[in-house]
Amino acid sequence: GGLAMLLERSRQSLNSCKETVIFLKNRAKVEEDYGRSLQKVAQSTLKMIDRSGNHSQSTQQAAWQRLVEVHETLASNRMKFSITLSEMSDYLSNYVKAKESVRRRLKETEQRYQKAIEESETSLEKARAKYEMQSIEWEKLLVKTSKTENNSNPGTMQSSAMSKTKNVSNAVSGIFGKHKGMTQESLERLGQEAGVKTKMANESYKRILQQTNTMRRDFYDVQLPKILASVMGLVEEVDQFLKFSLGKYAYTYESAVLADAITLKPIDMAAGPGMVEMVGDIDSKADLDAYLQAAAKAGGRVNRASIPYREYEMSAIARLYANPKHIFGVPLDVQLERDHHQVPMILAKCTEAVETYGLQNEGIYRQSGQSSQVNKLRTEFDLDAEQVDLSTSSCVSDINNVASVLKMYLRELPSGLVPPAQRSVMLSYFPTDELDSNGDANGYDTAHANYNRDQDLALAQKISGLADAIRSLPAPHKNTLAFLFAHLDKVQAFQEFNMMNSENLSIVFGPTIFPTVNDPANAALDIRRSAKLVKFILDNRRPIFEAV
Repeated sequence: GGLAMLLERSRQSLNSCKETVIFLKNRAKVEEDYGRSLQKVAQSTLKMIDRSGNHSQSTQQAAWQRLVEVHETLASNRMKFSITLSEMSDYLSNYVKAKESVRRRLKETEQRYQKAIEESETSLEKARAKYEMQSIEWEKLLVKTSKTENNSNPGTMQSSAMSKTKNVSNAVSGIFGKHKGMTQESLERLGQEAGVKTKMANESYKRILQQTNTMRRDFYDVQLPKILASVMGLVEEVDQFLKFSLGKYAYTYESAVLADAITLKPIDMAAGPGMVEMVGDIDSKADLDAYLQAAAKAGGRVNRASIPYREYEMSAIARLYANPKHIFGVPLDVQLERDHHQVPMILAKCTEAVETYGLQNEGIYRQSGQSSQVNKLRTEFDLDAEQVDLSTSSCVSDINNVASVLKMYLRELPSGLVPPAQRSVMLSYFPTDELDSNGDANGYDTAHANYNRDQDLALAQKISGLADAIRSLPAPHKNTLAFLFAHLDKVQAFQEFNMMNSENLSIVFGPTIFPTVNDPANAALDIRRSAKLVKFILDNRRPIFEAV
């Protein structure tokens, strides 16, 4: 009971130490967070003062800076206090672990002795039971032997039996059945053997009894007092150490608070003024006078002139989207006059790209480009054709995109590249009844090798008539048409590579240059006439445009 009470008391003391460890650790965390937060506020405020650049120009700013520096010192004090508390917490935690180990060893020692005594007492109980059992057996045999001897003298047996204690009669009652019919000699021999066994059991019982009592005396007289003294010493030591730790905490806390107090209000005036004195040094009137004087020196005469308008300078891409130079669907003369060019910039750039990268491209102008890339190029040209760069890898990789956007531009010209009046005159030289004749576009009879004078005259009249029609075109249309046919002539010059002779080019560009009227019944014939006209101009480009 006493040891259990002291062990419980030591556990309570150690738990008090653990609670103190938790308190010190949490308090250290609180102080650290407070110190870091205060330090962060002070440092950020000092940075703002430095950025303002006027902390030395007034007593208010000087006092304010010193007040913030005081808070930085307070934060440093709290950080130091937090470190001290953490060290105290760690030291006390290690001490508790060591003393818990001592308490556990003392408790295990006591339990080990108790277990040994219990095991010895169990062995003693077994030895005593064995001894009593042997004694009862021996006693039964003695009684039986005595009954057998006195059968011849009943009076003596009866008087002797009456002298026995009554409690033996019950134990003896079964002996008659067990040893019934045995001779006197057999009973005496069994009695002697039982006596020997009883003696041996008695000696074993006494020996174990002596060992048990020796062990109990050693434990209760020697070991238990030592364990009690050790546990008592442990309790006193832990209580004293806890008292010492709490005293150290109190002293440290007082020192931290005193350090803060001295920071706020120094005892020695040589260390500097306190916070109250710092605030008292502020001279608002002097600060205002100094500010006004400095402003008067730095300031000049007030500019009373009207503020001029300043237009916002947009980026190049924004200006492009805000003021696009549309060309698709815009009359040819309007866009050329606006852009100050002889021919459309899209025509010049696309033909240059084709002549640089696509003259040997099979099916140039006949093959269509990718719709997404063609639409992208259309959008770029329709914003500002002068800003489009066709030398990029995306354009060069598929020159059909460039060719397709050029055809799209020509198709969307209002009234076409050749206005309706001149278009009708030029198509009139290729009536529908001649479309199925064997003669080629030049008027030669390809079925015969002989050329007569009438055919030469007809060819000259066609050339002259077409030249006159082209000459009558407005300058923008005439220059653009001449530029386009000069380019197509270069394309057909590479027909062995690109497979685009004058006939193939005329099929592609006939409806584009000379679009049909809205007459579905004659649309197919008009397309064929347009192709014949383009082929004739390509085959006779030089004499026609030289006559222009």
